[in-house]
Amino acid sequence: MIASMRDNDELQMNAYCDGELDPASAIEFERRLAADETLKAQYNRLLSLRRTVRSLPQYDVPAGLQARIQSALDADRPGQVDRPGWAGRPVQAGLPRQRSWSFQALAAAAVFGAVISSSVMLTMERYDRQEDVARAVVAGHIRGLLAPQPFDVASSDRHTVKPWFNGKLDVSPPVIDLTAQGFALVGGRLDYVDARAIGAIVYRRRAHVINLFVAQTPNAEHHAAKTETIQGFNIRRWSDRGLNYWAVSDLAADELAEFGEKFEAAMRSATVG
Repeated sequence: MIASMRDNDELQMNAYCDGELDPASAIEFERRLAADETLKAQYNRLLSLRRTVRSLPQYDVPAGLQARIQSALDADRPGQVDRPGWAGRPVQAGLPRQRSWSFQALAAAAVFGAVISSSVMLTMERYDRQEDVARAVVAGHIRGLLAPQPFDVASSDRHTVKPWFNGKLDVSPPVIDLTAQGFALVGGRLDYVDARAIGAIVYRRRAHVINLFVAQTPNAEHHAAKTETIQGFNIRRWSDRGLNYWAVSDLAADELAEFGEKFEAAMRSATVG
């Protein structure tokens, strides 16, 4: 029974890391991660392994290597004892004939095996760290859309939304009211990336919801905004003043870019209290 539960945990963990859990299951798994230190430790080990695998160099298979290895394997087929690669030594009754591989064949097989193993692992771990986070915030955006309300605290007053985050996160995210610029502040909520709570500031543009996810980073450098599309949602991400930002919405890319530009401009011209 315990073994079955552990197997289920492992399956769920892998599905969660790959973004394959439905929103309800993902939320439940994140709650378990936050409450279960053992499970969280296993999850962190899995993330560490994945990141290590991603750092492995990728090699191209040398031309003709596969054909040479296949030729060597063909020489080992039953009944082909006279093919090259056999030692030709006398065979005792009841004992299989022993073959002798050349050093070159063994080396080629070893290299080919290492290349194939590395390629398979890199294919399985095809997403880099930024891609993982982007998919995680998209999943968080979808969870918010499926919830009865896309926020935990509902308010258009930044002086209500910002204090709500106090004590819930490592850093209180900046909250800016962009209603006058066409992006209405409607609230805020907590979400999770890598089993860590992050802040989500919620805006509306007509019928469209924008989730602005904010997380602390040790890197204080400014990184210019980049936009990508995942699962039909546009993501605009940038970094500034020790914070990472991901704005996610089904808004058109140019309107989401407008939101990001207005937010950054407001950050530069005002001190967010």
